[in-house]
Amino acid sequence: MARAEGLADAGIVALAGMRIGIGALAWANPELTSRLFGFPAPDAQGRYLWRLFGVRDLAVGLGTVTSSGDRRRTWARVGMACDVADGAAGVLGRGGVSPASAAAMIGVPAAAVGFGAWALRPRG
Repeated sequence: MARAEGLADAGIVALAGMRIGIGALAWANPELTSRLFGFPAPDAQGRYLWRLFGVRDLAVGLGTVTSSGDRRRTWARVGMACDVADGAAGVLGRGGVSPASAAAMIGVPAAAVGFGAWALRPRG
């Protein structure tokens, strides 16, 4: 039981670490982030939007890794809610982008939701 809880907590921290990395990159270098997601180079408005996304993921990731116990699980749920919303936004916006970008817009948050659901599943 303790091993399963430790593994789940490690998964939550790993996902938070990915959020911190992606968030920091999006905030510091929106052009590179845009390319990694398969989008064209952003204009000034696009850079602003990447930075909004970046600071959100950075804040959720830092909240997760700096907390513990039930608070950490709450932060992880907040992150999962963001991932669900991101995936829904990907579904709504998939028509005007390349198939590879659409796959990233839907697949990346879907994978994060699946991983988060596994880590947050009830144990016992």
